[in-house]
Amino acid sequence: MTDLVWIFAVSLLGGYLPLLVHWTDRLRHAALALSTGIFLAAVFLHLLPSLGGLVDGHTGPGGLDGRTVWLCVLLGLLGVYLVEALVLRTHDKDENHRHRAVGWAALVGLTVHALTTGVGYAAASARPDVSDAMLMAILTHKGFESFSLLTVFQLGHFPRRQTLLMVLLFSAVTPAGALAGKLFADGLADSGVLIATALAAGTFLFVCVGELLPEVFHHREDILVKIGLLAAGVGLTMIVH
Repeated sequence: MTDLVWIFAVSLLGGYLPLLVHWTDRLRHAALALSTGIFLAAVFLHLLPSLGGLVDGHTGPGGLDGRTVWLCVLLGLLGVYLVEALVLRTHDKDENHRHRAVGWAALVGLTVHALTTGVGYAAASARPDVSDAMLMAILTHKGFESFSLLTVFQLGHFPRRQTLLMVLLFSAVTPAGALAGKLFADGLADSGVLIATALAAGTFLFVCVGELLPEVFHHREDILVKIGLLAAGVGLTMIVH
């Protein structure tokens, strides 16, 4: 239980500390470049490789076919796009509304990923050699995830109270997933966790490539700084994983 408290606390700290800083729009876009690098590396160096063992013609946990897994990635990508494009986004020139749509899309992708991370940690808890390493990785990247989510919220000028609440709820998702994994271990099929991971990969992929990258380079100033911060985000995630 102590480990779940630490996960919650680190995530909360990563999301709340930046609220002490006065953010200009230029600074928000610079911070978003770092966050986007972290997200991209999480997709391509962690989520997608974890699914890479399943290719067409191979069978995964629970007899799940590899093509079904990649179909779930596609469904995750399309699902978040359709919700973001048809429900959250208006077709006017309101840039702030578009930023809020990006924030909600990022929250969906991160929440699915955080939930599957918690379930996976519960499954690994029976093996201390695996769970200890996994806990360290979770503690390291949860703070970055919350920070990244906050930068997107700040860009959309979400009300402060709403931002505090969403970061609080997001911080509780991974511990909740771990508790559910421990309580319902017998009822959680490996195939279900794998499908959830695939959906998370798809949602993350869309949020990164379809929304965050275009937003980072939406304005032309500080291009070299943004590229450097993007690379730094990738490098930090590589070190963690």
